[in-house]
Amino acid sequence: MKVLFLFTLLLLGSVPLATAQLLKEKVLIGRIEWASLPALKLRHKARIDTGAKTTSMHAVNIEEVEQRGELFVKFQTVDSDGKTVEVVRKVDSTQKVSNTSGFVSKRYVIKEKIKLGAIEREVNINLNDRTKMDYKFLIGRNLLLGRFIVDVARSHVLGD
Repeated sequence: MKVLFLFTLLLLGSVPLATAQLLKEKVLIGRIEWASLPALKLRHKARIDTGAKTTSMHAVNIEEVEQRGELFVKFQTVDSDGKTVEVVRKVDSTQKVSNTSGFVSKRYVIKEKIKLGAIEREVNINLNDRTKMDYKFLIGRNLLLGRFIVDVARSHVLGD
């Protein structure tokens, strides 16, 4: 709806050409989209959250492991069918994350390529137990910034 409104303003000459060009270069997505992690061979129905700074993936049984003198984490996640998958990835960093209640937790952060529609970007993903959440993958602003426009009234804009 927002895009239609802006397009109408453009036709009427009320929107500068630079703004129209900026909108043209961004991809419209809905509140729920399919996201793939090609290196992990995982596909998730992802919740788009413009309020979240960082993308987050479901992870349980997280263990630190050392490989070649570097810190890695071994954890379990689930695929789109709910099947448990074990993953080992290098730790990029750790971060403190506050939830809406103000509770602060420390999370491991890994770096992965995520494909959303035709766009693939490498971003930081924090690991979090999302067992009680409907969506095991949450896309935050670190993936969205500069590339996407979110229409919260829609979902699966990029297809199923």
